[in-house]
Amino acid sequence: MSSKRKGKKIFIGLAIVVFFFLVIALLQFLWNALVPEIFGFKAISYGQALGLFLLSKLLFGRGFGRPGGFRRRFKNRDMNREDISEEDRQRLREEWKRRFDSRCKF
Repeated sequence: MSSKRKGKKIFIGLAIVVFFFLVIALLQFLWNALVPEIFGFKAISYGQALGLFLLSKLLFGRGFGRPGGFRRRFKNRDMNREDISEEDRQRLREEWKRRFDSRCKF
């Protein structure tokens, strides 16, 4: 492997680590700026912000893999189904269009 490629990989790795720490710092800043004022909770430390971030990723993300979680799996599963006829698909599209287009008119 050339030294250019090694340097590029090291730079990308360091950028990812720095980005991770900046996201945690941003989470801590936003929490401490908003939540105590709005809800009356206490301010949190950097370690607590890290724990909150990890907990939220585990609960609402799909671990630390691909982003998208449940929505992506649900969408892909339903859009790739072949057990519905083309007529039924068209009827369903028209029904959804009728229901939701009428609500969005200004």
